[in-house]
Amino acid sequence: MAKHKSQPKQGIKREAVQVSAPSKATEPHKTGTPFSIDEKWIPAILSVMVFVSYIPVWQNNFVWDDKPYITINELVKSFDIKGIFSEYVVGNYHPLTVLSLAIEYALVKEQTWLYHLDNLILHTLNSWLVFRLIQKLNSNVLVSFVTAVLFAIHPLHVESVAWAAERKDVLYTLFLLLSFWYYIHFDETSNKVYYGVSILLFIASCMSKGMAVVLPAILIITDYCFLKKPLHFKVLINKIPYFLVTLIFAYLATHAQKDAGADASSVISNAYSAGERVLLTAYAFCFYWVKTLLPYNLYPFYPYPNKISGSIPAIYSLALLGTLLLVGVLIWLGRKDKRIWWAGAFFLIAISTVLQILPVGSALVADRYYYLSSIGPLFLIGLLMNNFYANAKGILAGFMVVALVLCGMTFVQAKKWKNELLLFKEADKAFPNDAMILSNLGWYYLDNKDFPTAKQYLMRADNGGFKNADVCRTIGSMFLDEGDNATALKYFQKASQYLPKSNRTNWLFATVYYRMGDYKNANYYYKITLENEPDNAEYWTSYGLSLMGSEDFEEARKIFQKSISLKPDYWDAYLNHAFSYRRQGNYEQEIKELKALIEKAPQYGPAYKNLGVTYVDLKQDDNAVEYWRKATVRDSTGDFEYNIGINYANRNDVETAKQWYIKSAKKGNVNARNILKNNGITNY
Repeated sequence: MAKHKSQPKQGIKREAVQVSAPSKATEPHKTGTPFSIDEKWIPAILSVMVFVSYIPVWQNNFVWDDKPYITINELVKSFDIKGIFSEYVVGNYHPLTVLSLAIEYALVKEQTWLYHLDNLILHTLNSWLVFRLIQKLNSNVLVSFVTAVLFAIHPLHVESVAWAAERKDVLYTLFLLLSFWYYIHFDETSNKVYYGVSILLFIASCMSKGMAVVLPAILIITDYCFLKKPLHFKVLINKIPYFLVTLIFAYLATHAQKDAGADASSVISNAYSAGERVLLTAYAFCFYWVKTLLPYNLYPFYPYPNKISGSIPAIYSLALLGTLLLVGVLIWLGRKDKRIWWAGAFFLIAISTVLQILPVGSALVADRYYYLSSIGPLFLIGLLMNNFYANAKGILAGFMVVALVLCGMTFVQAKKWKNELLLFKEADKAFPNDAMILSNLGWYYLDNKDFPTAKQYLMRADNGGFKNADVCRTIGSMFLDEGDNATALKYFQKASQYLPKSNRTNWLFATVYYRMGDYKNANYYYKITLENEPDNAEYWTSYGLSLMGSEDFEEARKIFQKSISLKPDYWDAYLNHAFSYRRQGNYEQEIKELKALIEKAPQYGPAYKNLGVTYVDLKQDDNAVEYWRKATVRDSTGDFEYNIGINYANRNDVETAKQWYIKSAKKGNVNARNILKNNGITNY
């Protein structure tokens, strides 16, 4: 690294001080040449380290919550600005995060590169802001540089950066650090414009992720530890607007979690005693400090401990001792150097909302929770490096080796976010039979069309007490597809218990009752579904089919017309409208409507199929073959050729039937191939 002889920049100028003794905290005496680096190179250094460490992300697919956040999120896909700012998404209110994803979706749809690029850019900017803030507070280039480098490449940050859906981490941290920066400028200059900008940026941070509500407390400890302000009421006056924002967004965050069924307070309270919950909080506190120094065995999910022997493992009691010792050491050392108090308090405040004091979700700890809070522990490492450097310049070489190792570990960790199988297979070994991990492996196999394996994992997750409506709905849908309606109904009932307000569950109830021939219950649930989503053409058509099942044909046709009015190119509605006449024996009207449908949608195969079947029933085989032949031009399955073959076979025209079976077999139709094979023809 290039060095020059200029002194480090001065910190916040609240009183005249020497560079070697900033006013913000008492710094140990140093000897020798101070570390220096041309600051214009630092953004480039951080950028290179970030982009090299995260090279694997360019091969990564959407994983885990990327689906509800992006690929199946109608707010994002339709760029629904009103909905983005008024609705909760996956148990959170973070409209700016969702807006950023919607912009990317509008530009590249489901190509992942832009989502990853933007996360890397935001992470690089955050790393640079960490440098600038620590430098401004501490006036020491080495401390600032070490903190920023570790922030940029620490493996525990991979989850926040390599995961598209964790845009909220890098985005809220960007706005929070900028708000922090402008608050310091306000403190220096008393310029109220800076104060107003800081508050607006804080609101933007809260609108990116609810964890941003910790900023007011961070500002207070900064006032005390770095800005030399005594802790009295006057210090709190200019924090009142920040706290008001905090109260609003804390309420929204809590309400969003409960609305999504993610409030785990009652579940955890029932599972663990008050004393055990203290131990769990201590474990969570220690976890991040240990992983700061030893960032190995990182998983996407860390569950609460099992109480196999009736109590939680002994390591949780040891964590309480570790927490007390660590806090005691930080308090003791901070008596002479308040920067140590600031580092410890920064971590505790930033992590406080997810220390599971008030449980949220089913994870005890998570790598992503460390993103902002890491600034505290990493700053302490920077201070320690600075003390070593004063007596041993060779420590920089050691730091460079550590940095390279961390880059390598981050590289390896980033590769695991390619898909759910890579992401969760190691977690499955570490936490066997954990329901969250099993369910995500189930989603992976479902996406890859391995339905038996998917059902196996999802059922294991449900049996493990996951209590997840999506899991139960998916299992039920698989049984529904297999024709096991009774079992499907049981899983839909469980889904309704876990998430009572789901309209998707109502629709599945209606569908399974329809399949069971229970049209009374089917119609009941279809009505509920349509009350909640009156503009859904698919739901109207399904309701019409149920009415047909109960032989209310006139009402069914009104419903199909309603579906058509909502979606004029929804050809299934036209098909079913025609089919209702067939059910009444009015073939003439059905044929008329099917021919009209073919005129409107010549590519719509089911119309040709139904028309042919009706002509066969009317003993008009030539007319049936005529329309099926027309359909073969656009069909790639060979089904129409197969039907024609069957028709000629039924007319004892074996040779013509054979030729049509061959045409069908060439398109891959299995039934046609089996008939040919059974007759000694094996070339197709």
